[in-house]
Amino acid sequence: MPANPVEFISMFSTGFVAFVLLFSGATKLGRAARTLDSMGALGVPAFAQRRWIAAAVPLWEIGLGLALLLTSGWLRAASAALALGTFAVFTVFLIGVLRRGEEVDCGCFGPLSADDRVTGWTVARNVVLIIASTIAAVTAASRPALVVELFTAEATLVLFTALAWTLVALAVVTAALVRLRRPSEDPAASASAAPTIAAGVGDPLPAAELVSGDGVTLPLNVLGAGAPVLLVFLSAECGKCAAVAKRLPEWQEQIGSSVLLRVATSSRPDFLASKYPEAAPFAYYGARAAKNALGIEGIPSAVLLGGLQHPFVASPVAHREDEIDALVRGIVEAQAQASADAAG
Repeated sequence: MPANPVEFISMFSTGFVAFVLLFSGATKLGRAARTLDSMGALGVPAFAQRRWIAAAVPLWEIGLGLALLLTSGWLRAASAALALGTFAVFTVFLIGVLRRGEEVDCGCFGPLSADDRVTGWTVARNVVLIIASTIAAVTAASRPALVVELFTAEATLVLFTALAWTLVALAVVTAALVRLRRPSEDPAASASAAPTIAAGVGDPLPAAELVSGDGVTLPLNVLGAGAPVLLVFLSAECGKCAAVAKRLPEWQEQIGSSVLLRVATSSRPDFLASKYPEAAPFAYYGARAAKNALGIEGIPSAVLLGGLQHPFVASPVAHREDEIDALVRGIVEAQAQASADAAG
């Protein structure tokens, strides 16, 4: 054992918190839309649900992680205190999710946190991080930068600390990879695995499926019974989906019967109907395979799918209400142009 347990606990706690912050921030880089969706699902106040804030979250985490490694004395202590506050705020939102009884993916580690539903264990994990941040803050004021400590501390202390960090890192990464590789519980996903490369505009419709409310499994190319489909991805756990759900009947009326509107969701039918009743008549379930196959990263989102005569992806993915509304207007304009060409 290290000769000085206090030094070991201080170094381990500081490095542990820094690793989690750097890992979390790195996996969220370039995924502002998904982070914004997670913020809405967690119940972050509306004024803070901004794309620039979502884009800044990973930079904040990475900055704190680097500060814990590179700063000394009161700067190191202040960085640990800010990390403590970050974990505490996040934990408040997690507890709120549990109290509301909602099923929400925390989005803690970007794409590696797939199916990482908020549970009591999620809160417990954050409590451990809060304790480690507290230790790091309390013991840092008189200490040099952590990277300096690693070169100046006794060899036994550095060895034990490095071993403890390695074990924690392996546990975190292994757990994340297991979740990423775990087969989905969605019926459609188990029936048809999602392709490794997401479909783009002009690509054939992927071999993914959705499940109707009465349990019928339908491939994407017959989802509209031969007609093109405006496929809208929603979730009952997504706060930003409320405005989109309310506009579904309006959008279906605008595009008419030649293009059918369908909702793809991974939410439970009863939960979706209670949260967003406007979406229930359009809803198909087990959406994860279709979402992955089409390259849908954030919700709410929508994409136009061609019908049986043209079974390909017919539009880029539209994100959030304003882009989906623009996609609907584009469909209406294309229909009007086609009618004019036919009449001429």
